[in-house]
Amino acid sequence: MNKKSNVITNIVVILFIILGAIGFSLVISEYSDVMDNDVASRNYLQQRSTKMHELETDLCIAINLGRNADADSASVEEYLDKINYSLSECKELMKKYEAIEKTDYEEKQYQLVKTAMDQYNEIVSNEILAQINAGHFETANSIYYDRFINKRNGLDNILNDLLSITDDSIDERYDKAVFNANILRIFFTGFGIIVLVLLNMLEARKKRMAKSLETAVDANEKTQMSLNNAMFKDNVTVSSNRFSFVIEYGAYPVEIPDGEEMYFMMFDIKDFSGINIRYGSDAGDKLLASTAERISGVFEDGTVYRTGSDEFVAVIKTDDSQDSFAKTANLVERAYRSLTSEYEINNQRITVDYDIALVRKASHDTVDMTIHNQLKLALTNGRYSASGNWRYYED
Repeated sequence: MNKKSNVITNIVVILFIILGAIGFSLVISEYSDVMDNDVASRNYLQQRSTKMHELETDLCIAINLGRNADADSASVEEYLDKINYSLSECKELMKKYEAIEKTDYEEKQYQLVKTAMDQYNEIVSNEILAQINAGHFETANSIYYDRFINKRNGLDNILNDLLSITDDSIDERYDKAVFNANILRIFFTGFGIIVLVLLNMLEARKKRMAKSLETAVDANEKTQMSLNNAMFKDNVTVSSNRFSFVIEYGAYPVEIPDGEEMYFMMFDIKDFSGINIRYGSDAGDKLLASTAERISGVFEDGTVYRTGSDEFVAVIKTDDSQDSFAKTANLVERAYRSLTSEYEINNQRITVDYDIALVRKASHDTVDMTIHNQLKLALTNGRYSASGNWRYYED
């Protein structure tokens, strides 16, 4: 009897192991597909969308600089380099997405995106940039408003449709994984009732599975949060990025209320490319992070944006008292002394200099993206401060 019972128990155990392994494999396989394909696809598409809007921002700035008779050609060239770099990054992101396995529905929508993207790139590269390079900034501006915006909006729409399809695929695969996990729970419970000796094993496996699924959900939520942060935060300095600055001041003009003033300070690292060459890109990244940290340490109540590779903008609000400019000037002096003191990076002491500009906006003024151009002009043409360490422009 005992032998017969042992045989039955062994058969049940073997059957349990086989069925449990199959069920577990189904859950892991389904979840792996979500992480390896759908989430990666969404990452590349969202990064592509963000990069596309950064490119457009640089395009607007380049055109406006060119239309400004006082602008210098070096500034336009700097933004052209950024635009070409963004175009190449967009192509690389879509190559990565193209290599990922897709459903037929995703593939069909992707072909629409690819066609629209080729037209978008052609307008930028062969029409707008060609006019800018030829110095025809008014023509470039006309092409931007007559053709480019419509094409950009169309590309945005089909990109968003593709993202929605990808999100639906993630939900479908995740629901399937949860369904398979629930089937496993029922299976484990049933055999736990039939074979008391397996109860502990089944319970332990259920807990591991539940924990695994909980971890998967948590990881998915963190990934979503990370993607949102990636759109508005600079990943090197953790300060707000250029896109965040454009959203804040580029969507709608910001009117300064009665009794308030706003101060915009630009900090530009001198010879940043030379620092990267001498000390390495890792040291350069740490210098950027330290720069953002020191600026934030001085302007504790303000917001710091990284608006370029070696460029930061700090924004603070004050009342419109007579001594507000003097107080802000003292803060700028503190920032200058802090930023130009030695940095200890990778066991090396590095001394860096900065170009600094300040622009004041008074009550009832409005602020839009032209503030960026004003700061750029103030860097070279603004009035020198009493110390001679920075320049300023009072609107």
